[in-house]
Amino acid sequence: MELLALYTGGKDSHYAMIKAVEEGHTIKCIATAEPARADSYMFHAVNTRWARLHAEAMGIPHYFIPTSGVKEKEVEELGAALASLARECGVEGISTGAIASRYQKERVDKLAERLGLRHYAPLWGRDQAGLLFEEVSRESFVIVAAMAMGLGEEWLGRRIGPEEAERLVELARRYGFSPVGEGGEYESFVVESPLFRGRRVEIRRAKKVWSPAGWGYLAIEDAALI
Repeated sequence: MELLALYTGGKDSHYAMIKAVEEGHTIKCIATAEPARADSYMFHAVNTRWARLHAEAMGIPHYFIPTSGVKEKEVEELGAALASLARECGVEGISTGAIASRYQKERVDKLAERLGLRHYAPLWGRDQAGLLFEEVSRESFVIVAAMAMGLGEEWLGRRIGPEEAERLVELARRYGFSPVGEGGEYESFVVESPLFRGRRVEIRRAKKVWSPAGWGYLAIEDAALI
């Protein structure tokens, strides 16, 4: 199947692309929503502009879709943009990294049906701890937002390997958040992948922004492919 990937630059949407390629599908183009509000119900908002480096590394056309970030309205904005992009890219389906969020999956399901496309969501319903360990073994990523109790400022910018994944699962069990960050408890940015054709992303400059309320994010200010 020829696919348009809804893509954030994070580990889940990227791992869905890895699975798609392994299963014989073709990613024809990538679309990244850019919500005007950081509290978007639907879309990841941290460092999305750097998804363009991933597209360049993979050699796949990339498009940004500006959205208002307003609940439900942003879904309609996405649908309007996808109607045009699906025709331009010539795809049969939409790929997402949805794992457990019914809010997100059901809305993409409806958009895909309306456009006559299939929704390809290879991570849907997976055991979350198991999926995290699998992702760590196949791609390399750093934490760029920490929003859950139990995740302190020290997690920002941390590269996640097997030991860090074990710790995330332990904290998730203790504090009751999703071990893959499906509820926005944390967000990630991929820096190495088998899809990058021998290249990787180097984060050259970044700033930690931390709130007294106990949450924060890593603003990537400069990054490049090497």
